[in-house]
Amino acid sequence: MTQTGEDKELVLGNKQLISLFFVVVALCGVFFAMGYMIGRNSGRTTLAADGSGSAASALAASPGNSQRQQPEPPRETAASTPDSATPTVSDKPDATSFDTKPARDTAAPQPYDSKAVSTPEVGASYLQVTALPRADADGVVKTLRDQSFPTILATSSKDGLFRVLVGPYHQTSELADAKSRLKTIGFGSAFVQKQ
Repeated sequence: MTQTGEDKELVLGNKQLISLFFVVVALCGVFFAMGYMIGRNSGRTTLAADGSGSAASALAASPGNSQRQQPEPPRETAASTPDSATPTVSDKPDATSFDTKPARDTAAPQPYDSKAVSTPEVGASYLQVTALPRADADGVVKTLRDQSFPTILATSSKDGLFRVLVGPYHQTSELADAKSRLKTIGFGSAFVQKQ
């Protein structure tokens, strides 16, 4: 057998070595930047899922969450103003009577009874924000109620943990809106629980 191929030797000069070095440094910089951005975003989720009321409040107040939606103030009509003794009837229709969006719960948040563990409504959908030990779960419930979310504390199948549920919701649009609002304040890991 005779071998017809020749082995070739690769020789790199100084210019090629320096170019290769800068390419490797640039790739390391890109990977570092990507890791930093991913770690920064996952850190926000970890803080929100941590459940400490102060961490969730700090996260909601951070400058990165300035797009947070504020609850709409209750609308007043001519009949509900205290200075009008008799309601007036107008030929023009009231602009609020044609509002087709479901009304958000704009009532003041209910005071939280830290001893109450609720049973979820059968047939309704809830968003489970987290499952934590009792003291931490109470803090998350209080934080969410301060943000005008209808929140309850429910038992979990695991001993020592309590589920933080937002709801009940009977319409998919309300559920999606609540999930979107939760995501804007740092609770993006909430998932749907059908009871």
